[in-house]
Amino acid sequence: MKTDDLISALAADSRTEPPLKAFLWPALALALAVAVLAVWVALGFRDDLLASLGDPFSVMRFVLTAALGGLGVRLALVLARPEGRSLARLWPVAVPVAAALGLLVLAYGSTPAEGRQMALVGKTMTTCLVTIPLLSVLPVAAILAGLRRGATTSPALAGFAAGLGGSGLAAMAYALHCTEDSPLFYVTWYGLAIGGVTLAATLIGARVLRW
Repeated sequence: MKTDDLISALAADSRTEPPLKAFLWPALALALAVAVLAVWVALGFRDDLLASLGDPFSVMRFVLTAALGGLGVRLALVLARPEGRSLARLWPVAVPVAAALGLLVLAYGSTPAEGRQMALVGKTMTTCLVTIPLLSVLPVAAILAGLRRGATTSPALAGFAAGLGGSGLAAMAYALHCTEDSPLFYVTWYGLAIGGVTLAATLIGARVLRW
């Protein structure tokens, strides 16, 4: 091999992929933008969206889903490193989960008995359970693709983080359309949709994120 060829080969081997964050943030921003656009085009934003932000119960849909999404992404970034398993902390996820359960109990107690069934089932239960997983596909895929550029030693847990992060952000996008403001509805059905996506991503991550 000629010296110039050897130098070129060594230079090619030394090239590294862009840092994880440099890939993940643009990919995740694009995926979230597509999710919001899909909600707008396919379902439409709720007509009283701005007015609904004056209702604390309604606002909490965005707060809780954003918190779960952000915590999932943060956990994924930690777990992308080989030493991430020892650095990862799951307890922060319990904070929005506990807040959601507290809201559920509060709403149950403050809703008249004759209105609880309607508040729980609502009018868009099926739409919620179908749409959130569909909107989660791109955000979850973006996080998983980012994790594959890292070196996780906990593929299942990293998949869990990807599922939580992607589905949390997708649920936040769906909340732009949803008119069900009772925590009895959104804690239950958003929670089931997020949980289902997270479980699926955990199983996928266990396979695709192995070294």
